[in-house]
Amino acid sequence: MWGKIILTTIVALTVSAATANSISSTEVGRKKAPDRSQSVENVLLEEHALFDQVLSIELGYSYAHFDRSELILRGFLALDAIFLGELSVDEIEGDIITTTLTTRWTATPRLQLDLQVPYLYRVTKYRSRGQDLSSLSTSEADIDINDLGDASIGISYRLFPETLNRPDIVWNSRVTAPTGDEPYGIDIIEVDSSNTNLNVPIALPTGTGLWSAATGLSLVKTSDPAILFASLSYTHYFAEDFDDIGSTPDLLMPGEIQLGDTYQLSLGVAFAMNERLSYSFSYAQQFFEKAKINGIKQVTTDAMTGTFNLGVTYALTENLAMVTSLGLGLTSDTSDYTFGVKFPYRF
Repeated sequence: MWGKIILTTIVALTVSAATANSISSTEVGRKKAPDRSQSVENVLLEEHALFDQVLSIELGYSYAHFDRSELILRGFLALDAIFLGELSVDEIEGDIITTTLTTRWTATPRLQLDLQVPYLYRVTKYRSRGQDLSSLSTSEADIDINDLGDASIGISYRLFPETLNRPDIVWNSRVTAPTGDEPYGIDIIEVDSSNTNLNVPIALPTGTGLWSAATGLSLVKTSDPAILFASLSYTHYFAEDFDDIGSTPDLLMPGEIQLGDTYQLSLGVAFAMNERLSYSFSYAQQFFEKAKINGIKQVTTDAMTGTFNLGVTYALTENLAMVTSLGLGLTSDTSDYTFGVKFPYRF
């Protein structure tokens, strides 16, 4: 009898120890896969896609500034050192303020739809000096506009969820409609009769004037204490016929326009300081192919841009956050700097 009691006690203790070890191992395993903080999720909402919220609405503001100077020589060099002819310096300064309303709806744990509607205010200052070989003769003009930009609708589909050895992979597609003011057929006029160097457009565009479709992949990988993210996308613009694509007043020049395809690559990392505050670093590079007019590729229309971005995210409440970003242009074709602030609200 005592033998049976002792044997039963030993078996019970063994099972209890095994159960405890199993629970302890499970807890350790869970600790090795840290949960994303609310602040990091707000960063990924901008760079990737989150499927844990049914609906979110975001109001965003961005300010971009660019400054260009161009030395124009109308003449020739004598003895490879002496310039004979007219000399002028043209300067262009531009500011663009964009207000964007974005709505995201998660239809299933793998599928998300979004709608973006931008409204732009832009002002450009044109300045020219050098009339009649004089650097003292300077003229300038300001052109501004505020109107709707190009609206777009997007779809995100989770191909593979994140595992220990694989990142979270999401396929993204977007269609953009030409709801903004097109940049074609805008007349360029002389605004200062005393300085014929200064010629400016009578209006500014707020859109591309073309339909476009984009597709790509975004990836996210958790690596405690950092969150790594990357994306690759391709955008195609569809050709469109216009009644006037020229810039000469009182002269119609019909033609077909097709902007060059665009490729974009971005890489970044986000760190959570605490549950509410996080910061991120990222780099984005874009390649623009040559545009076509009537099927003919145009020289000097291809470009490459590079932007280094710094971001800080702060969770104001459980559902509302503030996402700030500062983009620094690293190439001559990029805006000098861009500052943005967004307020995503997740229901």
